[in-house]
Amino acid sequence: MPEAGKRFAFCFSTASGHTNPSFPIARQLVKRGHSVTYLSSAVFKGAIEATGAAFVDEVEELSELMQPDPAKPRAENFMSAFLALATEFGKDAAHGYGNIKQWAATHNIAIERQLPAFLRFFSEENGALKFDAAVYDNLMLGVVAHACRLLNLPAVALCTVAGPGSMEVLTREMASNEGMTLEDMDRLSFDDEDGAKAVARLRERYPSLELPSHPFSCGTWQYIGGPRAMTLVTTIEPLRDPISDNVSEALRAADVRFTYIGPSLDVKGAKRAGGFIFDAHNEEPEDDEPKLHRHRSDLTDSSDAPLAALQEAKQLNASVVAIYISLGTVITSDMPMSGWTARLTDAEGKEYGITGKQLCQSVFTAAFEEFGASERGEGRSSYAQACEEGAPLLIVSAGPQLDALEGLSVPPNALCRSYVAQVDILQSDLVDMFVTHGGQNSFMESMANGVPLVVVPGFADQPVNGRKAEAMGVGLAVARPEEDTEAVLARYVQDLRAAMRSVFEQEKFRAKAREMGALIAGAGGSARAADIAEAIAATARGSETAAASATAPRKSYGDMFREMSAQAEAEASK
Repeated sequence: MPEAGKRFAFCFSTASGHTNPSFPIARQLVKRGHSVTYLSSAVFKGAIEATGAAFVDEVEELSELMQPDPAKPRAENFMSAFLALATEFGKDAAHGYGNIKQWAATHNIAIERQLPAFLRFFSEENGALKFDAAVYDNLMLGVVAHACRLLNLPAVALCTVAGPGSMEVLTREMASNEGMTLEDMDRLSFDDEDGAKAVARLRERYPSLELPSHPFSCGTWQYIGGPRAMTLVTTIEPLRDPISDNVSEALRAADVRFTYIGPSLDVKGAKRAGGFIFDAHNEEPEDDEPKLHRHRSDLTDSSDAPLAALQEAKQLNASVVAIYISLGTVITSDMPMSGWTARLTDAEGKEYGITGKQLCQSVFTAAFEEFGASERGEGRSSYAQACEEGAPLLIVSAGPQLDALEGLSVPPNALCRSYVAQVDILQSDLVDMFVTHGGQNSFMESMANGVPLVVVPGFADQPVNGRKAEAMGVGLAVARPEEDTEAVLARYVQDLRAAMRSVFEQEKFRAKAREMGALIAGAGGSARAADIAEAIAATARGSETAAASATAPRKSYGDMFREMSAQAEAEASK
């Protein structure tokens, strides 16, 4: 068994869906006697500290990214820093850059801005390593792999999509929507004048830094960080997305190792990173009017009212059924590219389609119209009567926006909150259908508990997961409209109602979901992830200095992994 007292750095930025699966792993490591320090967003501070880990604010630490010019205001969060970076170099929507083109053009500039901070974070002033291993979000913080490689720091990537094939498909589809290919993105990341200058400076400052020439079409770099690096994937192998021959060969040549751990589910009642609002001006009005929907983050709301209401409903009527509705943490946030007021964008950065608010309110409207009970008048509560008469209980996680329910008529059998403890609700065995955006965590959490889906994708990997749900027979998907006329929105609501009714009434969807739950049960989850992290940390070389490690010659990825893979597997099995 690995010795206790190892030091782990967890690097996760402003993405709830990427960060939540790390919490049960951190909790496991702390319980086993190790120390965990998070470099992350302040909006997640409460949930991080609840695991027993220490917290370091990314805004304070990533100074080159957050405040490149000391004379100008500091960025308030990770996403605003990247938007400011694109604007600084004239690669924003105002200059005809869509989101994908921005990403490719600023790729190497962003590495240059972030890498020094991570090297500092991982190292003492004398150059010794502060940590025995790093666990990081390879989707948003792939630069951590570079830092760990330079410092010879063992690293574990936590991949919260359905494997490397998912990233390839997602990026290819997003690029195609903007009239680009992955190969176009590769070329732009190095041919862009500002990006090329950043590459030259990086290579001069860090002689052993390996910048891949095909970061998008053969993406392996974000998985390779330090000796015996491992990537943990929060799905099971039968559910991983297919990998193209091109990427498969690149991964094989680099000896990149993936372990499919299934969903990383936390303990009951655990705090999670939920929806959030960055805008300090979006405050709750000061009046005495009672509000069903509160402007409160999950970090200050640990109420178990939704679960209690569900249990009460079952006591009133054992045959009552429940429908859980949640559209995720990003589309309900104020993130500028994919949040509450954002729309899809084309190759020139021009917006089209419906906003995040329109998508969410269409889903709420469809559920309220299709399954809502009638108001009951005076006397016994309408909620209790609705349950006794068999109306389904609608549990709605509406997100942190104050206007989430604006203009909607909420029926008496609906319980709406800004935050719902999703894992607890799904694990209660009381939910009959989950209406979801189809993010990877929600998808896997639903499957782990045998709950069928209606997927309402907003962006990123969500359309892929919607198609997967239909192909597996565990649910149906309704695509996001690309127009926002009244007629289109009305049709969207009708399509949503039809999909909800179909999944709700047909047993075949539940049967398939239960089959998937049985497959997932033995994947290992957070306990297996902690075992692997412990085994990899056991190889840490605390005496090696950062300066020597960053400049010394390096073995090839293939030689390094071939030499150490057998030892890692042996220790993980102890």
